[in-house]
Order: sequence, then C-alpha cells, then structure tokens
Amino acid sequence: MPAPVKVPNVHPHCLNVPRIGDHGFEELCHLVTSEEPDTALCGKDVTGYPWNPPWPPCEACLAVARGDMN
Repeated sequence: MPAPVKVPNVHPHCLNVPRIGDHGFEELCHLVTSEEPDTALCGKDVTGYPWNPPWPPCEACLAVARGDMN
C-alpha cells in the first residue's frame, strides 16, 4: 500500500508554486471572514499577512468561497 499523499501534492520546484517574498509571506492573496480574520478560507494561518496584496488569489480560498468544496 502506498504512503498517503500529503497536501499540497506539488513538486517544490513546480512553476506554479507561489514564491515566498523578502517579507517571509507566501505571495498569494488569501480570503478571510470577519469572524476569523487570521485564518484563510483554505485553512492557512494568515496572521500578520498584509491586507489586499497585489498577488494572485488563492485558488483553494476561491473554491471554498464559491461553495465548490465538499
């Protein structure tokens, strides 16, 4: 039986992996709710992240916001 897949199942040198900027943050714009502003919809801890950065949106956050996650 193969080992279970760990999330994210992406090669670390993949071109689609967001870079980590000089400030130490993953350069993705995560979506949050007013009830939990330090936790993104995708589950990532975004404490201290800048608000409304000019980065591409997190696809997992967008899927949760659209209700596409089951």
